[in-house]
Amino acid sequence: MPGIVGLITKMPREHAVRQLDRMVKTLVHETFYVSGTWMDESLGIYVGWVAREGSFADKMPVRNEQGDVVLVYSGEDYPVPGTAGRLKRQGHDCRSILFLRRSQIDSCGAQGTA
Repeated sequence: MPGIVGLITKMPREHAVRQLDRMVKTLVHETFYVSGTWMDESLGIYVGWVAREGSFADKMPVRNEQGDVVLVYSGEDYPVPGTAGRLKRQGHDCRSILFLRRSQIDSCGAQGTA
């Protein structure tokens, strides 16, 4: 079942990774699911996810263009039609929904709710 699991901990990395892997495995019920993990050991953050193969969430984690923000989520992204084309023409990475969040209403014409 698609979802997110995670730990914020000071336990040693090897213990946190082992526990995170067990948590992720409990969500993988079908062969068409994919899973992944992301961690920042210095902050003690360990995140795992399961998504449908080929879905937008299958591309996690999502990073902003500067690489200083990471987003892991469960769900799908349905942008306004033409948004990806506008972003590409402006030289942006159209896969970055974080760009859309920061921009809110900008020259791309993307609208969102905070």
